[in-house]
Amino acid sequence: MKYTSLPVYQQKERILDNLSSNQVVVVQSPTGSGKTTQLPVILHEAGYSDRGIIAVTQPRRIAALSVSEFIAKQLKTGYPGLVGYKMRFEDKTDNTTRIKIMTDGILLQEMKLDPWLSRYSVVMVDEAHERSLNIDFVLGLLKRVLQARTDFKVIISSATMNTEVFSAYFDGCPIVTIDTITYPVTVV
Repeated sequence: MKYTSLPVYQQKERILDNLSSNQVVVVQSPTGSGKTTQLPVILHEAGYSDRGIIAVTQPRRIAALSVSEFIAKQLKTGYPGLVGYKMRFEDKTDNTTRIKIMTDGILLQEMKLDPWLSRYSVVMVDEAHERSLNIDFVLGLLKRVLQARTDFKVIISSATMNTEVFSAYFDGCPIVTIDTITYPVTVV
């Protein structure tokens, strides 16, 4: 599979331009377009991992594990290393990890110890449309981090969500909608 042919990757300049001039960007695109797996890679390639860890939250453990495995395979790295994952009772990260996939509950736990997420440059909240209690807490706490840290970035992504509500909550942040045909999702 050629990852650069995925719709999200083809829109990387548009996404990065919006992120460079805004602290928060909402990305909406259909399932299978590469949001979950390619946005962290795009951020890494753009240098965001030089400034801190790129975090990607997932609502479920199995999603966190499969996303991290996919990205690690794409970047040809093992655990722990450039890509890692963390969930309850399992931590496959170390001090070299730059892309960290975790459950939203783990991010909440980390925010207890480090409320300003000082080790992170970007947090991507994936599947935000699921609107669990954890995701709602994460979004509220991220808003506080954004006010305290002007260097901090947030990406809210989902295939199906009311983008205007999230944009309004984050002070009218831009919405990048990637309209495309729905691509089949295959297990690799």
